[in-house]
Formats: sequence, C-alpha cells, structure tokens
Amino acid sequence: MKRALIIEIIGLLAHTLSAAESNPQEKVATATKQLGDKLNYSWTTSTKEADGSQGRMGPIEGKAAKDGVTYLSFTISEVPVEVYMNGQKGTAKALEGWQSFDDISQTSGTAAAIVRYLRSYKAPAAESAGLATKVNELKEADGVLAGEFKEEAVKELLLRGARRRDGDEAPKIADAKGSIKFWMKDGALNKYESNIQGKVTAGDRDTDVNRTITVEIKDAGTTKVEVPAEAKEKMT
Repeated sequence: MKRALIIEIIGLLAHTLSAAESNPQEKVATATKQLGDKLNYSWTTSTKEADGSQGRMGPIEGKAAKDGVTYLSFTISEVPVEVYMNGQKGTAKALEGWQSFDDISQTSGTAAAIVRYLRSYKAPAAESAGLATKVNELKEADGVLAGEFKEEAVKELLLRGARRRDGDEAPKIADAKGSIKFWMKDGALNKYESNIQGKVTAGDRDTDVNRTITVEIKDAGTTKVEVPAEAKEKMT
C-alpha cells in the first residue's frame, strides 16, 4: 500500500514538473536564470529603426561578470565610448580619458544623458527576465517563445529613449504596441528581440517610433572582464 502511494506521488511530481517545464513563461524564467548563473558572458545589442538606420548609438558590445562588473563599448554620433560599471557606480571614456559617472553627470547635453541611460542599463540576464514579466502571454512555436507586450510596458519602453528637459510636461504616448521573442540553447537564453511602436509627443514635436532591438549572447563562461587601473580609480 505504501509502495503504491509512493509511486503515485512520484508520478504526480513528475507530471507537475513536466507541466512547469512546458509552460513558456517558466521556460524563459529558467533560461534567464541559467544565463545569470554563468560566471561571465558577452553580448551584442543592435538597434534598427523603421527607416533601416541604427540611430545615434551604434551597436553595443557588452561583457558581464557575476561579481557585478559590466563593460560596454559603443559609439555616439561616431564617437567611440567605453564604459565600466558596477551598479550605479561607473566610469566612461570617450575623447577626454576616463571620467566618473558623477563627474559626467555634472555636465549637460549628450554626455549627462548617456550617464542617466547607463545608470538604468541592465545586462541581458536581468533585462530579459524583466521584459518577460511585461508580456500578456508567451507562446512557443518552432523553438521560439514569443508574446505581445502589455500596453503600459510599451509606453515605458518608448519613454526610455525620449528626451525631456526639466520643467517640461511628460511626453504623451499614442498607438503603443510591441512584442518580444526569446531563443534558447542548451536551456540558457542566447538571443532575444523586441519591437516597440508608437507615437511620442513631446511639446510640439511628434515622433513616430518603430524600433527593433536584438540582443545576441555569446562566450558564456569564457568571457574575460578586466577593469584597467585607470578606470577602476574613476568608478564612482
């Protein structure tokens, strides 16, 4: 009797685990966690606007270590930029050598705006996990997990790139919609791609947005993230 009961419980647990694994949301959660558990990894983030351009910021080459250090390399209006950061602390180098985030944030214009962007930046493991929670429902087809973003999530993503001066009214959003896709390899996330669309009205300026962002992950476990001494001194 006891043996039969144990076998029945084991069967029930196996069925429950199988159902959880077949749930797309659970699959993504597991895949993002596996990526986050890696000692390190690299990635490339590319942006494509509706007109085919990549915008002012070129592709981002990134590296992340489990100790929290993140390295980014990209261009702004064709000016190369390198960044090392850990949480809210960081340093960036463009044309004038390494400067701390705190020092750069005291300036105005593009440089200060970039620091605000960097301080909210999340490496793929954390970003993808967050994006997965902003989807109405994920469905799986041909090995790809895909879903539509909730409207409020799209508005948030659209405002992330909107410029706003102190004292200005918050930009207004219309016709917001978006979607995301996830790809996995050996149980870990190795690519995700989001598309957001909408009209952003800031003051008397209307901007139609149709932006696709693709993040491709590579070199998990073999990436090296070494902070130069000059950069380490400026990480405040």
